[in-house]
Parts: sequence; C-alpha cells; structure tokens
Amino acid sequence: MRLVLHFSMLLAVAGLAWSQALTDAAGIVAGGSVGTGAGKKVGQGVAAVLQNVNATATKAARTEKPGAKIADKSSAVAVLQTGPGGVVKDHSLVPPPPPKKVAAVVPPPPPLTPSAPAVTTPRLVLPPPRQATAEDLKTLASGTSEAEVLKLGAPASRVTMFEEGHLVEIFRYQARDLAFGIVRLSDGSVTSVQVR
Repeated sequence: MRLVLHFSMLLAVAGLAWSQALTDAAGIVAGGSVGTGAGKKVGQGVAAVLQNVNATATKAARTEKPGAKIADKSSAVAVLQTGPGGVVKDHSLVPPPPPKKVAAVVPPPPPLTPSAPAVTTPRLVLPPPRQATAEDLKTLASGTSEAEVLKLGAPASRVTMFEEGHLVEIFRYQARDLAFGIVRLSDGSVTSVQVR
C-alpha cells in the first residue's frame, strides 16, 4: 500500500515539475511575440490551467475517499505485494489452469499373418505340332482314313465341298511358301495323292 502511495506522490511531483517547465516555456514564447504585458497575462492563464491539472491529478492519485478511513488495512484487496525477493502476484485472482489432457490409448494393430504361398498349377507345354513332309505323303495309299492322314501333320489349307452326293475334302501341304503336296479325300478316305 505504501508503495502505491509513494508512486502516486512521485507522479504528482513529476507532474508539477513538468507543468512548471511548460509554464516557463509558454511565458517565454508569449512574452517574446506579444510583449511583456501580454506575456504576463498569458503566463498567468497557462499557470492557472496547469494548477487545475495538478489538482485533478492529485485527486486521482488518492486511493481512499475523502473523509473516509479504512478501519482494517488487511481487508483491502492488494493486487501486488512486495516481499524480500521482489514483487509477488496475488494468485487468488488468476483462474485455475485447464485440466490435463489425457491421450487416448490406441491398441496396436494385430500382427500380420504370413500369406499362404501361391499355388501354381503346372502349365502344360505341348510340343509343336508335327509337320508333314513330302516323303510322308508318298507313303499314303488309296483308302487311308482321314485320321491317319491328320496324324502326319495338319494341312496348310483345307477345302470341304459336296460333289455328286459325296463329301469331298482337299488338303494342301506346304513348307514356307512352297506347296509340295495335295491329298484328296472322299467320304473320309484318301482317293488321290499328288507330291511335287
């Protein structure tokens, strides 16, 4: 409490000194420009204004009402208290800190199960189809069945038609771009073979 009063008095004295400096400066300015007689009147007016400011500042610095006395100085609310180590804040006016945050416990993910090895089915690789040669065609006799002819190898082209009520098939054999044989079948049996 005494610290507050001492601070208020210090402010009042500083204000008075400042106001005196302003009064002197105003008197010099006023006296120099208007004349000595007019400067005296202006200086008195400025001094009156500054005295009113001083009175108002003194009233504002008072902590107690005029005519009222504080019966018990311990009941007055002090915002700051001084101690041997410095200024101590009154913590009764400070709101309590927020509650501590508790982190949620997230369970760890389940362990990964090893995946089963991929089951691969064996891929059947067939040998390339047999290719008929000119020598194979020379061994064919009349009346050989169509199945026996196809065992020698698939023809490069095949023509099927009806001729005079019979099913006629013509197989053409070739190696690369060169045709080397023609086999004619009627109703599923060889009728003629031409080899070049």
